[in-house]
Amino acid sequence: MVNHGGETAEARAAKIMREIIEGEVINPRILAESEGDRWDHLTPKLILVAAIQIVLRDRWNNGLSTVEQAAPRFVESVPARDILSMTEMFLGGVSGPSDERHFRYFTFPNVVKFLSALLGEESVSRESADDLVSAAVELCRESLQGDIIRRGVEFGPWDIEEIDVSDLDLIDMGGIRVPVSAGMEVHPIEADGEILAVTLVQGDTALQLQAFRANSSASWDVVRADMIIGIRAQGGEVKEWADRAGVEIRASVPRVTESGQPVTRDIRVLGSDGPGWMLRAIVSGDGAVSGSGNVWAYETFLATVVVSGYASSRMGNVIRLCSPVG
Repeated sequence: MVNHGGETAEARAAKIMREIIEGEVINPRILAESEGDRWDHLTPKLILVAAIQIVLRDRWNNGLSTVEQAAPRFVESVPARDILSMTEMFLGGVSGPSDERHFRYFTFPNVVKFLSALLGEESVSRESADDLVSAAVELCRESLQGDIIRRGVEFGPWDIEEIDVSDLDLIDMGGIRVPVSAGMEVHPIEADGEILAVTLVQGDTALQLQAFRANSSASWDVVRADMIIGIRAQGGEVKEWADRAGVEIRASVPRVTESGQPVTRDIRVLGSDGPGWMLRAIVSGDGAVSGSGNVWAYETFLATVVVSGYASSRMGNVIRLCSPVG
């Protein structure tokens, strides 16, 4: 994409980054020209947001593993409460904020101030800043191509035609095959004489898997948007988050106990589109709580194999399952 004056988005983002590193005053005209809230094109703003996310995730992986710890200590003219809100959203994904309440945080001057604070705390050199811009551009391009996790190339969930399953320890359930893990319980979910889903339990974490035929209403983007609307309509709190399985839902949903007490339950909803199918997973229990380091649900989801040629359910676009084999 070409910006004002013939500069590419990458060149303009690199120029701003160098000015931050060298402590120069950034021309307000450049900030105004680079503003733009286009999150579906490569823009200087999107690149710098991706750079922020890379730095924050490095901090997180290096032990600053709460929002409060990962956040910069001070961002010029931005209240401390807003700094934490921005940090949480930056950690959540490479796309722009989807909630209109949060647009006010993401002016280009605020993005630049936030990045400046991070680079100062990390003592980033000019050479490292150039590398950071390149990494941010690559992250943006992967995101814009819908290739966040390179499904079917480097990671699953897999289609049966993409992987040799002969040497894998999998439980055959017809429409899907799930990896075996020690102590895992398998609970098929049946409706009207058909097995339509399965719940896997490992310790205090449950993972419910269900596969669907792909169509205009059964892609992960569409299903995710519908689920977010439904959870909010029920009074739940919900946000999108990017993790090792791509863009997911993290939610706190209201429920009533057997004794009639209102409580909330944390869940995560994972999803992935494959050739002719969509696989959805609902994580509950220990693996869904905020800050959980339990990765079993993610590893199991990403190692699941979908058999898209298996029979469809009488109830629509659900791919049927069968009783566990193996």
